[in-house]
Amino acid sequence: MATLGIFTVKKVCSHDGQYYTYGGFGEYLAAMRAEFPRVLLVAHVRNAVPPRGYYLIPPGDDLRVIHLPWVNSELGTWLIMPLVFWRAWQASGQIDVGHARMPNHTGVIGAFLCRIRGVPVFCQIIADWYIEAQRMPVTRKYGLGLAMKLHLYLYDLMERLVCRGQMVFAQGQTCFDKHHAHSDCELVLSTAHHLRDIVLPTGRFQQRPFTILTVARLTRVKNQELTLHALSRLCSEGEDWNVVFVGEGPRREALEMLAHELGVRTRVTFAGQVQRGDALWQYFDTADCFVLSSRSEGTPKVLLEAMARGLPVIASNVAGVPTSVTHQERGLLFEDDDLTGLVASLRWLAADPALRECVAANAHHFCIEHTVEKATGRMLDKVFSCWPHLGGSKKMAPLNAHVQQVNDSAS
Repeated sequence: MATLGIFTVKKVCSHDGQYYTYGGFGEYLAAMRAEFPRVLLVAHVRNAVPPRGYYLIPPGDDLRVIHLPWVNSELGTWLIMPLVFWRAWQASGQIDVGHARMPNHTGVIGAFLCRIRGVPVFCQIIADWYIEAQRMPVTRKYGLGLAMKLHLYLYDLMERLVCRGQMVFAQGQTCFDKHHAHSDCELVLSTAHHLRDIVLPTGRFQQRPFTILTVARLTRVKNQELTLHALSRLCSEGEDWNVVFVGEGPRREALEMLAHELGVRTRVTFAGQVQRGDALWQYFDTADCFVLSSRSEGTPKVLLEAMARGLPVIASNVAGVPTSVTHQERGLLFEDDDLTGLVASLRWLAADPALRECVAANAHHFCIEHTVEKATGRMLDKVFSCWPHLGGSKKMAPLNAHVQQVNDSAS
């Protein structure tokens, strides 16, 4: 009866004795609970009404949550470090195997303490903070960029040391390149779609205005400003396009102001946070193409979700993105922050039905091989093969996250 300990970057809301999460974490957690009789989740928890878009983590005697303080700054991360060490130390003494999810200090600390105790641990690297450190301007936030840069470099050193000689699942080529020489490293993709979510590609770009869809948090790193500038250029040259932003975040007001300044506000829809499931799929199914303009990424689940719905993808060529989107094979890539490249890609995709058909067909086959069921199954097969005493079934149970959306009245 093995107990799995998860040391995670994800933040969780606690309300009325229930726990809520967001994104694809609920799917991952459901998969782990299907294989392990007990799961100990070490996560940053906020006691509050969950925001819209969060959903219920099904309760059960098999799941226990260790609360860490919820912080939103690098300084806060360091201030709570002693408490994180103490609670992660307590948790590591109650588990049979650890799963350290990074980049995050909680994952690094969990992996380190598991090694100290002699507890088997496998690491999952979702993004590369070394690249973030390289990109961080020292002048950001009136010179605080230098401190943030050092913070990221120090974290990267700790991640490299704690993963050395361990089993590592690296999401994206850059994470793989960083760890494969010194660990048992396997290249994987982040995914949140099920086989049941996949549909056959259908015709796009059949009627103007053409619709660009983005699904992401409205944050600086997601660089939605670039998509607005691309829309502005297309419209200023007489072309008929719209953009739909699905997601919320701190940049929403700034993006709305930019849309006004560029004269395209009537062509932009801010849909806000949309419930996972049919409501979200509706946006994918009615758009003409999907654009990801991020400055930095791991291997974004949303790209595979777009592929699963037959939606052609255009994405920035950063970090782990090319692992999912190969140029002219499963989509189109443009260089980071390259407005001309993005506009050219949009026009090319709109004008070339043969290209659309090719990339959609290739993407369809690709996303079938990277469902939640297959991705989690491959990872756990390796874990149970390495540590057979954990008693895993090596056969994924049918996954059902029982995702229950938080209704608007709870937001």
